[in-house]
Amino acid sequence: MRQTNAEGAPVGIARFMALVAACLTMVAQLHAQETPLGKLSGRVQVAGVIVKPPPLPVFKNRAYCGRVVANETMQVGANGGLANTIITLHALGAPKQIQPKTITLDNRACAFVPHAQIALLGGELVLKNSDPILHTVHARIGGETLFNVGLPHWRRVTERLDRPGLMRINCDVLHTWMSAVIMVTTTPFFAVSGPSGEFAIDELPPGEYRVEAWHEKLGAKSARVVIGAGQPAAIDFVYAAAARS
Repeated sequence: MRQTNAEGAPVGIARFMALVAACLTMVAQLHAQETPLGKLSGRVQVAGVIVKPPPLPVFKNRAYCGRVVANETMQVGANGGLANTIITLHALGAPKQIQPKTITLDNRACAFVPHAQIALLGGELVLKNSDPILHTVHARIGGETLFNVGLPHWRRVTERLDRPGLMRINCDVLHTWMSAVIMVTTTPFFAVSGPSGEFAIDELPPGEYRVEAWHEKLGAKSARVVIGAGQPAAIDFVYAAAARS
């Protein structure tokens, strides 16, 4: 009598098909391991006469926050390097799938920390308050409120990031100087430029990509780049100082 499995297929055929599937999986894994990954690095800078923005005035909780706080919306370092520029890399071929990670937004020293960051769609955002005073986290995409959370020092809240787009964040308890931006994206390849304007994105599969740069005061720029197997690539973005708004 011929044996069959739970689905009714002959046991010999079922075993053969399982072996084929396992072999195909191993081949795919070996191919992925054998294909060297690339890297993209670059720098964002502002050209022209740069006027440093003045500190932002504090209207509430001055005893703790002070009379002014730093303006993080336009941070230009040495040689015109522009910090807090959001860089995203979009594959023009099949996108790589990756598990979203959890990111954190803190209220620290009367400012949102970090000021600019990027998250994968479907990930989670942990909101916390390291200050001894009350803060709120009011997040919007366009004119639509996604959430508005009150955060006393002891409270911690987790929000799911289920809407793609640029999320702007403010504090509604008369902390008018506080702001942050979070780009929620579907690509796993991204970076935020550092104090000198430099950025780097590692572990890139070979192929052609669209690179997008976005800054909250200077706007968006884009370019295309080809990443070779195991090869470094470079791209720079230059904003004109006159483009400031």
